[in-house]
Amino acid sequence: MKNLTLFSSLLLNILLICGFFFIVNSLGGFSYLIAKMQTKNSAGAYEHRKNHFKQLPIQKDAIVMLGNSLIQSCEWSELLNNPKIVNRGIAGDMTGGILLRLDEITKHNPAKIFLMIGVNDINVHSNDEIIKNYRAIVAKILMKTPSTKLYLQSILPVNNKVRNSGKSNSDIIFLNKKIENIAAENKLVFLNLHSLFLDKEGLLDSSITQDGIHLDGNGYLIWKIELQKHLDL
Repeated sequence: MKNLTLFSSLLLNILLICGFFFIVNSLGGFSYLIAKMQTKNSAGAYEHRKNHFKQLPIQKDAIVMLGNSLIQSCEWSELLNNPKIVNRGIAGDMTGGILLRLDEITKHNPAKIFLMIGVNDINVHSNDEIIKNYRAIVAKILMKTPSTKLYLQSILPVNNKVRNSGKSNSDIIFLNKKIENIAAENKLVFLNLHSLFLDKEGLLDSSITQDGIHLDGNGYLIWKIELQKHLDL
């Protein structure tokens, strides 16, 4: 009897584990699960930063850096020695998140917006959905604040040899081509930052990253050179 109970318990556990793996795989694999866990863990910080922005109205002649952690992690006004630059990056943000918080930016009619978004969407949303959201972001900015000069920045490469981010460089290249097309369709400036950060293998240069996806200070100095061409400094 004990053996039967033990066997039944073992069989049930195996079925539960198999069911768990099946559900995770059907949702998009462990990269999807990790992304969802990170989103849940960072939800409080995300909302805190959004609320913080509401208390800091953007000046009409401001230059807005808009995007995810790659934007948030830099002190742009200091890097570029320009007090008009404001940082509206939120770690973990995706195209859908930008859409939801865009009104807080466009209502102030900033002089310029430099947009970088999309890498966090990979493995969470399909490429088609990412581009659909991206087009909606661009359309909303152009409609709500037509006097604002909008710059579309390419998604940066990743280096999964340094640390596996779960992001594919082939997806990034595909999305960047689509973003470049959106820029051309709307007569916007496209900043191809992607090519500036590549090593000989087509990965994010390991000398300017510690985790394979984010930049260190030297990486931002490369970015700075490209931005200076468009800031009328």
